[in-house]
Amino acid sequence: MMNNGLARPAQDYILLDSKDVDVTGDRLPDRVSLYGQKYSPDTVYFKQLAVEVTDRTKPRPIVIPVPGGYNPTMQFCDFTGDRVADIYVTAETGGSAGTSDHYLYTVLHHVPRQLPVPQPLGITGRFEDGYRATIAIKESNQRYTIDLSDRKAAYDQAGYYRDGKLLTPTNVLPNAYSVLRPVRLDPSGVCGLYGVQRIAGFYNADTIAYVTSLWRWQHERWLLLEAALHKAS
Repeated sequence: MMNNGLARPAQDYILLDSKDVDVTGDRLPDRVSLYGQKYSPDTVYFKQLAVEVTDRTKPRPIVIPVPGGYNPTMQFCDFTGDRVADIYVTAETGGSAGTSDHYLYTVLHHVPRQLPVPQPLGITGRFEDGYRATIAIKESNQRYTIDLSDRKAAYDQAGYYRDGKLLTPTNVLPNAYSVLRPVRLDPSGVCGLYGVQRIAGFYNADTIAYVTSLWRWQHERWLLLEAALHKAS
């Protein structure tokens, strides 16, 4: 829930970052601050975050509650094309997959609004005979076959293959975004989002490929501009 006119974050919130950026569209810089409330004093996990937007011409700040996480960061970019910066917050989930949660907000004309971020691409795939894996990206209708014969010794020793024959049908393991960062799309300053999803093989640490994607906000939704698969080294 977002509120225009909440009190400042409670005293146990820690100031994590603060920038002077026009995010309301009045061409005057606003003070935008990111606060975090720790789960306990001895942890690096923030159970709750809050973005506070202070417009010096208004009596009360805008306070936006944001879900918690590890190592939260705040960035600014114009995603919607209105020539006003939007607020982008990222917090790591802390899981072994190395993923993060991402949150995007606009406060144009002092009206706080959360925009969605692109959902991870629908990636499916499976191992094949001959130390290969076939992988498909649903949204772009792309299909790839990657050669994993450089892992022959490890896969044979672990019992996944024998003489190039796959012993047990096995699907690949796509992950959510490990990266979803703002990128500038054109000289006007409009930004999009560049995503990276890791694909694991027989187990989570067996990274076989990465899928990258580039997105643009258009007509109130995210448009996929391009997607590609890159074999892991």
